[in-house]
Amino acid sequence: MKRTTLITLVCLVAVCEAMAQQVRGIALMDSLHNIVQPIRVLGYGGGNNRTWAGFGRTDRMEGGQVRDRYSSAVRYLNDDNTAVSGMNIEHIWANSWWGHLENNAYKDLYNLYPSDAAANQRKSNNPIGVVDGTVAYDNGTIRVGKTQSCPEGQVTVWEPADGWKGDFARTYFYMATCYKHFGQEGLWTTAEGLLTVDPESPLVMRPWVSTLMLEWAEQDPVDDIERERCDSIEWIQGNRNPYVDFPSLCHYVWGDSTDCDFDLQRIRDRKNPDIHIEPDPDPSTTVKFSVSPETMFFVAHAGEASRSAAASVFMQNTDQPTCTATGSDLFEVSLDGEQWQQTITTAYATQGFYVRFAGASEPGTYEGEIICAAPGAEDRIITVTGVVSDVAFWENFETGSKSAYAKAEVSCNAATWEMSNAMLASDKEKDRPRDQRCVRMKGYVKTGTEITTPAHIMMTTDKANGCDSLSLWASSYGTDTGVKIRISYSLDGGLTWLTAVDELPLTATPTRYAYHLGIEGNVRLKIESLNTGSKRACIDDIQMTDRRPATAIHGVTHSSPDSPAYTIDGKRATRCSKMVVKGGKKVVTS
Repeated sequence: MKRTTLITLVCLVAVCEAMAQQVRGIALMDSLHNIVQPIRVLGYGGGNNRTWAGFGRTDRMEGGQVRDRYSSAVRYLNDDNTAVSGMNIEHIWANSWWGHLENNAYKDLYNLYPSDAAANQRKSNNPIGVVDGTVAYDNGTIRVGKTQSCPEGQVTVWEPADGWKGDFARTYFYMATCYKHFGQEGLWTTAEGLLTVDPESPLVMRPWVSTLMLEWAEQDPVDDIERERCDSIEWIQGNRNPYVDFPSLCHYVWGDSTDCDFDLQRIRDRKNPDIHIEPDPDPSTTVKFSVSPETMFFVAHAGEASRSAAASVFMQNTDQPTCTATGSDLFEVSLDGEQWQQTITTAYATQGFYVRFAGASEPGTYEGEIICAAPGAEDRIITVTGVVSDVAFWENFETGSKSAYAKAEVSCNAATWEMSNAMLASDKEKDRPRDQRCVRMKGYVKTGTEITTPAHIMMTTDKANGCDSLSLWASSYGTDTGVKIRISYSLDGGLTWLTAVDELPLTATPTRYAYHLGIEGNVRLKIESLNTGSKRACIDDIQMTDRRPATAIHGVTHSSPDSPAYTIDGKRATRCSKMVVKGGKKVVTS
């Protein structure tokens, strides 16, 4: 075969694969249906490995208070995961709508919320809607009464508080997508359910309902509470609600973008790489025990402990839902991140713990294990590595958890970072991390002349003692081209930013970029995307040395001959360069 023909075929395959990810309309709904299915669900009710244990992770507020979206009553979760007195497990889509079958929809945490019992009873199995007629119940949080919006005439609906309307709307989008097959199986039968669901429609919801849900989703945007709940449910069920990750997605299915393509790979990329859940053929009897992540990497200075990292625990079908975690040698564990020991024991099925490298006096690499044991299950091992570095600041992003692009603060190895349109990622071929993980940053979102969603990673904690030299590894993601970033620093706690590198073009080859800054005081870094849309940059292994005496400015050596370094003027330096001061001027010598 001629080379040109082979190249053509390869290109055609690549184009076909890319096109296969771009879907719209009904085809998008069908594809989403397959993607969002839960891998496993908890048992229903109170007790370990059941719904209330799940609520202990998804709806726990500070101090153990349970988050109630149906009333203002203050109640607290029980340590033994039993049902909270005065509360019910509430189905957003009532299980009577599909004949009370105890299937995945009956136990899916995306469809379940802890609810004040009295409010739940008054809500009953009625559809959601706007109460604009006679009010039968109003506790200040939800209302039950008549609506004028339903084409069937005045029917009874329940209406949530304004601050929760978007949350419930995105629950409706999820349920219509995940359980759309119920219509084909003839499960939608009750009168109340049929006010919401059209069994003959491929879009599931009746137009008056989907139109209202679109309005509520716009009026009440996704917030951190909703994102964190989605993250927590993914740890338990292995699936995400894509309408939380991509708030505009609902318009591609039910709104004004149904004639536009949506890239399904964006949804697949949201999956947390640290979560590994295998389907259980007999979840009623098999003891499930998992600990994530499987590896941890820490950096510390000589004689100091590292920052801590969180480990997540999940247990199912065990009468003794305790995990005993034991650290080896220089690695410690803690239940609260403050009191550190060699061994700790968790108290319930979803309680996690913290790990840290206790430190060592000599530079080097130290390896160990955290052995996690649970009754009736095989031990789980977390492989841990600690590095004592003579570099004052080394951020490798191996600590911390962020599997979504939405803006959030993440505590990593060397600093706490605000990440906007950025996530921690681990695809070896496309992200190309130096170790296990790196930052993947998308382009910013712009509406007109206004940047509505900036794309950056920005330190929210200071590095003391200035910065003499700065280095980082960076590349473009996958096959993205034309990716550019800007590097800035702040000396006043992030109030103002000074440009260190105005425009840095990236290639698909991970490259080490090094710069001399020579600045004193407390320093913060910010790395921004200069692109819009889906052009993605990957950032890893950021290092800063302390500010050295002003009489000599030392250069940054390469880690390999192919990794360039740059001078203070932004010019590429050959081989290992050093900058010194001669006659009051900086001179680059090789």
